[in-house]
Amino acid sequence: MPRGAVDGFARMPPPRHRGGETDDLIQYPAARLAAMIRDGSVSAREVVEAHLSRIEQVNGGLNAIVTLRSDEALEEADRVGQAVRGGAALPLAGVPFTVKDVIAAAGVRTTAGTPFLKDFVPRMDATAVARLRGAGAILLGKTNCPEWAMFGYTRNSLFGETRNPVGPVTPGGSSGGEAAAIASRCSPLGLGTDFGGSVRWPAHCTGVLALRPTAGRVPGTGQLPAPSLDEPLIPNEITVQGRVQVVGPLARSVDDLELSLRAMAGPDGLDPLAVPAPLRPSDEATVARVAVWEGPGSPGVRADVAAVVREAARAIEKRGIAVADERPDMLERAVRLYSELRDTDRLQDVRRLVRGREGEVGDDVRSAIADAEEADRREPNPDRALLWEERDRLRAGFLSFLERHPILLMAVATVPPYDLSGAPPSVNGREHSMWDVLAPCRLISLLGVPAASVPFGKSAEGLPIGVQVVGRAFREDEVLAVSRMLMEESALGRTRWSEVTE
Repeated sequence: MPRGAVDGFARMPPPRHRGGETDDLIQYPAARLAAMIRDGSVSAREVVEAHLSRIEQVNGGLNAIVTLRSDEALEEADRVGQAVRGGAALPLAGVPFTVKDVIAAAGVRTTAGTPFLKDFVPRMDATAVARLRGAGAILLGKTNCPEWAMFGYTRNSLFGETRNPVGPVTPGGSSGGEAAAIASRCSPLGLGTDFGGSVRWPAHCTGVLALRPTAGRVPGTGQLPAPSLDEPLIPNEITVQGRVQVVGPLARSVDDLELSLRAMAGPDGLDPLAVPAPLRPSDEATVARVAVWEGPGSPGVRADVAAVVREAARAIEKRGIAVADERPDMLERAVRLYSELRDTDRLQDVRRLVRGREGEVGDDVRSAIADAEEADRREPNPDRALLWEERDRLRAGFLSFLERHPILLMAVATVPPYDLSGAPPSVNGREHSMWDVLAPCRLISLLGVPAASVPFGKSAEGLPIGVQVVGRAFREDEVLAVSRMLMEESALGRTRWSEVTE
């Protein structure tokens, strides 16, 4: 195995020991931790202390968590413990969680990775954060992201670069800090945002799970960028980002994805795009047919990634589920259409927020703003109504496809995680930009349907490869049910990377 594939993680210290036994609390999934706290076999304070200890142990090398709430989290743990002893029914009782630094948390620095917001402290929780806390979860802190979550890597001029606990490759982005925190056992549960793959790509890179819910399932209230910093931070419903970006969970078990989704789902009366829709239990879902598609022919998918997708399809077929090789041809056009629609935004929210203070953003954002301004001068914005009309036709075709095959298995990204400081990855002799790498995620984002990233195989270099499980709108139950099957069938799904590499 090439150096750095898994031995890169070997430099991370193993979990500390108490009384001669490994501290297992950081290894347990969120659902089990909550159950243990409710039955009194462990206290919420002990669980939080174990995760704070792990953060102290490894975060200096990872740079995943950029704002930590040690004292506040312990105080909240004591309050949750008291509520549980008083009979409170809290589905996430005492579960620590972390949040990407573009999602607001009341009284906690929320910077979006930009010097422009280095002192911004929201007064209000994002709806998703408030609902997790209301279910008994305890916020540990905020995780790193690229500036304004605009890029597929995780570094910024405010906090620096986040490293991947599985080796010297990118942890992905823009929720890369969150994925690294989950993978390294600093947190059992996290929240990220996903516009063009920003929870699925980092999950693929770090060997964890992520769920992009159906657009409208979880309110987006409390995200940055927003049209202004006036609270509550409401998504901009006229931009592509405001309509397409969602808040989604990252975790190490399918049960945890479902538990957190159930806590967050439903309109909040603030986000105009959030809708009421039933959320069925995944253990009651019946999926009779799936389709398999490696991914878009342009830009193409690397052979070992395609092989993992095919292996996942065979695993599902062994479960007695019919597998079809029918190509969703409408998705080929969706790759380019996503880019054409996104370009119509021209960073209007970011530009509005920083106007007159452009010197307070990083070089990459300043360059992107300059490109958007040049586009304004060069040509008028295309008619977005025509582009949305085409999107709706493609979506109708894809929804019809999903009526025949309720689940589509496909690649998360065109390549495995790679070293951003090295040569660009290539497929069939063609170099792939980050935009190319995220093509399989971007096209699903555009169509607004739910999708999970499930760790299932390894690359030729021994690095994790995820499979994207795509489902029908508002049928996260089916997506989660198939994701659970894949986790049960995959050696990688049963592997804890830290056990392999320490």
